[in-house]
Amino acid sequence: MNLANFITDNMEPILQAWEEYAGSLQQGKDMLKVELRDHAKAMLNAMTKDLMTLQSEKQALMKSKGEPRHLGQYSNLIDTTASLHALGRFDSGFTIQDLVSEFRALRASVLRLWENSPQAAKLSDQNEISRFNESIDQALAESVAVYANQKERNIRLFETVLLASPDHNYILDLEAKFLYANKAMADQYDDEAHLLIGQSIIELGLIEVAEFEQAIQKVIQEKIAVRGEIKYLPQSTKAIFFEYILTPIFDADGAVEAIAGTERDITERKASEDAVWHRANYDHLTELPNRSLFRDRLEQQIKNSERTGKLAALLFIDLDNFKLANDTHGHDLGDQLLRQAALRIRSCVRQNDTVARLGGDEFTVILTDFEQITHVQMIANTILKELVKPFLIFGEKVHISGSIGIAVVPDDATNAENLIRNADQAMYMAKNAGRNQLRFFSVEKKNIRG
Repeated sequence: MNLANFITDNMEPILQAWEEYAGSLQQGKDMLKVELRDHAKAMLNAMTKDLMTLQSEKQALMKSKGEPRHLGQYSNLIDTTASLHALGRFDSGFTIQDLVSEFRALRASVLRLWENSPQAAKLSDQNEISRFNESIDQALAESVAVYANQKERNIRLFETVLLASPDHNYILDLEAKFLYANKAMADQYDDEAHLLIGQSIIELGLIEVAEFEQAIQKVIQEKIAVRGEIKYLPQSTKAIFFEYILTPIFDADGAVEAIAGTERDITERKASEDAVWHRANYDHLTELPNRSLFRDRLEQQIKNSERTGKLAALLFIDLDNFKLANDTHGHDLGDQLLRQAALRIRSCVRQNDTVARLGGDEFTVILTDFEQITHVQMIANTILKELVKPFLIFGEKVHISGSIGIAVVPDDATNAENLIRNADQAMYMAKNAGRNQLRFFSVEKKNIRG
């Protein structure tokens, strides 16, 4: 029995050994039997036919020098099946080391079976064994070449995609230093991509440095992808916003060895979202917070007062004689009057206080963090003095005034609903008292007048 016939007769145990070895590799553990055996049988059949085919001395010399191609139809079949095997293993995620080790295992299993067969050992022909090894080497060389070409092609395609991508794509080491950066990432820093290598992304002008550092550490420690938003502030333009995802890259032992990052420009989306939020929360006429945002800020301030123990006050302001001015001079003048009144009220309070328009000619002020009730009285009186000054609108002098009701946290209420009701009631006290006045809700403060 020659080696070619031996391989044919023992095809199943040889394939079984191939299948078991491929299944032991990391990427082969979840593969089906047909996937593990792949093109092994076709390769072995091509090898046996090649073994039974006479070859010239020139052909044998070329094979021994590693030039196996174009020696005949069976040699070409070995190339073809080996190529298909390489592509299949590449698509399945096998490494090139896995690919090489499969052929080594195939060689070992065939020769071990051959040597352990008494009849085969008796008829052992070193020339056959040499030709078999050459066939294995031929298949291995073809597989490796195709695998390497496919990987190189994919890398080229991948790099081309990254090069043309407007998104930031990069790879960081565990110290947040660039291992790779595409052109878009380099353009962000007005630099060339290769010059970023070795630099730390943390030190290149990020706005939210602490948040980004925390995201990197979370990727490393928890071995999960992390999403977030990041802001850049170029010197010549406005701030631009990016949505990022950081993904761990694992080594063979499952430890994070690097971090892949992708960032997509969301500046326009953020601007659109901000515009929608602004329309929903600000009065279109005066650009002051509307009823919805006012209520939210009031509830926040009540909680803050409870936590800090500091006083807060709510002022309800109603414009006296606004309806008369609006009816007399028209709605355009009335709108302009509301805008100017809003500016005057805003000018009387601090930056961290809130002035809001609830609708019509009703305004509110949330005063925060003050020590003495006289401070509230002083600001309310200043507002009254500003509102009573004549307004010059479209060449017309318009006279109005204001009535202010005041409720204090925590004396008058400790929730938004009661505070609003009490301030509104105090405002009507001021109206009924003759207008252009202020009133506190609490009984003991009712004698305080503007």
